[in-house]
Amino acid sequence: METSDLVTVICIAYNHGEWIEQTLESVRAQEYYAKELFVVDNGSTDDTAEKIRNWVKISAGEMSVETIFHEEMQPYCRLFNDVLAQVNSQYLVDLSGDDILYPEHLSYSIRELQMAPFAGFVFSDAYVLDQMGEVRTFYKRNTGGDLIEEIELSNIYETLIQRNFICSPTVVFNTAALRKEGGYDESLYYEDFDIQIRMARNHPVVFSDHIGVLKRKHENSMSSSQYQNYQSKMLPSTVKVCSKIHQMNIYPEENRALKRRILYELKHALWSANFIPARELVDLGESLKMKSLRFFIYKIWAKQEWDISWLYVRLT
Repeated sequence: METSDLVTVICIAYNHGEWIEQTLESVRAQEYYAKELFVVDNGSTDDTAEKIRNWVKISAGEMSVETIFHEEMQPYCRLFNDVLAQVNSQYLVDLSGDDILYPEHLSYSIRELQMAPFAGFVFSDAYVLDQMGEVRTFYKRNTGGDLIEEIELSNIYETLIQRNFICSPTVVFNTAALRKEGGYDESLYYEDFDIQIRMARNHPVVFSDHIGVLKRKHENSMSSSQYQNYQSKMLPSTVKVCSKIHQMNIYPEENRALKRRILYELKHALWSANFIPARELVDLGESLKMKSLRFFIYKIWAKQEWDISWLYVRLT
């Protein structure tokens, strides 16, 4: 199998026993022929590991599958980089053990990357399934299935600074570009905000107009704990990424985008009573010479540590 054609899917699972078989089957069912799968069980305490072993034994067929089982949970970014160091493929997917790839996702995505060989990654649309069983597309579409707004890529770095614009499970990386950026930052708790920003700073990015993934949102998913009251594991990493962005920024427009991101993250840090990262965001805002009334109020709030997180829980 030529490495110029090969795509590696890295699936890291933790307590995904309810969904892992569907996830793995969605990789096997890809229409794209040149694929391999690395499955990592990250110390699950449910039956995820057993289901992975059974699926590989019974259902993997002729697809190349490597498995890794950990007794205890390891940092996600380090696990991913460990596998990244082992692969020799042109393209790479980071797949959670509770998401599903639709059969044509790799074919459509890799076709776009082949037409844009210098691109860092390609992304697409997704169905998002929430805890109530309701499904929506990540990007708004009309009744005919067409995108309501064009996906603008000319200022993608600036856009990503301001808001979460990409559904991360849809991303297919150019492996060489990912390695050039050093893979995931192992000092962070989560990866997508940081890696998308770093890749967009240094590489073109392309979009494929298809719905490639079913993304599940549930109470145990990582994103659900983003603004957990008092002890968010994600907010400290968000502060680090914002600080890195400050160092990467070149133009005034990029710093204005960062100011908007800081206000957004600061609001949620304060409402959820995560005061240490809130004060760090205030410090970063002051280094950017933020002077709005809203920022001034947030600055006082962070200093006084007014705890109204009980209301935040009700509102969210």
